[in-house]
Amino acid sequence: MTIERFILFSITAISLASLFYIPKEKYRQALVSFLIFQAFTWPGTILLVQFGKIEFPVREFTQATQVGFTTNYLFYPMIFVWFVIMYPSKACLTKRFLHYFIFVSFSVWFINFTTIYTALENPLAGTLFSQTTRSYITFFAYYYISHGFIVWFSKKSNLSIGG
Repeated sequence: MTIERFILFSITAISLASLFYIPKEKYRQALVSFLIFQAFTWPGTILLVQFGKIEFPVREFTQATQVGFTTNYLFYPMIFVWFVIMYPSKACLTKRFLHYFIFVSFSVWFINFTTIYTALENPLAGTLFSQTTRSYITFFAYYYISHGFIVWFSKKSNLSIGG
């Protein structure tokens, strides 16, 4: 087993195992969070591949897509699920920004690790600094928009059913 396959297997196992640690009362919120984040990462990465900005030499479904399935469809959305579950909504602005920064940084540095040490992801344009900057901007946008949707979706309505 190559290091790439080991990493893909490990992040799949970690993502699936983390499902058992989601509190029962947060399952619905976790599912919506997972799906909304997939709605950003999956098409965003497909566009980057189609425009020739990035390639995935080692991937799971070589005939179906040119995008790494596990990282974009399972791992990054699962990180976002934990971001939402652990979000300190009643904390000060500094703590909330730090929460964003830590989770976005985890995703970005995972991308940097896989770019430098493996063949899971290969940027075709720019330097490591420009790729890191682009990743931070992109993931901050994904997290901010997705979290805004989750907050809106989770609001309780004052209307009763039936009017």
